[in-house]
Amino acid sequence: MSESNNSANINEAAYAALRERIVSGELQPGAPLSERALCEALEVSRTPLREAIKMLAREGLVEISATRRARVASVTLDEAANMLTLLAALEGLSGEQACQKISGSDIAELETLQAAMRLSYEQNDLAGYFELNQAIHLKILAVADNRVLSEMFGNLNARLRHVRKRLTPTPGRWLQAVTEHEQMLVYLKKGDSKKLRTLMEEHLRNKIDVFLATMLEHGIVSVQRSA
Repeated sequence: MSESNNSANINEAAYAALRERIVSGELQPGAPLSERALCEALEVSRTPLREAIKMLAREGLVEISATRRARVASVTLDEAANMLTLLAALEGLSGEQACQKISGSDIAELETLQAAMRLSYEQNDLAGYFELNQAIHLKILAVADNRVLSEMFGNLNARLRHVRKRLTPTPGRWLQAVTEHEQMLVYLKKGDSKKLRTLMEEHLRNKIDVFLATMLEHGIVSVQRSA
């Protein structure tokens, strides 16, 4: 392996490790990114760490001040509401485009995921349900096969993933979500792209108030941006 390839691999590993700490919520919004502490924790030198921070800044996950100090990007309540609204629109578009490209094997895979998710719901396994829920949405996104859409969705979803893990739905909302997922599969099988787009948008829009309340409760968003 050449020296340049080795450096690229180290940079990518540092980026992936730091990104996961942010996306998982281990590093909270507004948290300072200490180079010394992160170099020790990630077992990398300052150069790949700085490259990782630059990459994450381009994704909106990190903020770099005029004095070059880096911190996990903070989010205001209004910004969070706007992100969720945009993510809902992207969800809808992914469903509409997936309807036009989906294959029989794709349907079979989604049926398997849906059955497993229903079982997680019946067993009150919220963590398992969440992972399968994400797998279904990402599969639909993959079927849509739209690189720009995937990039935009991926960035927003990353900033909100740890919030979703904190959600504790009421029995009524949880059942509604499962039922809506089953209806999504019906529309996919029928190729009804317009109805699927509407349903997938509403599927997230109906939970925006819960998302925002959870984010406020855990200090993930602020009412106003700090200086």
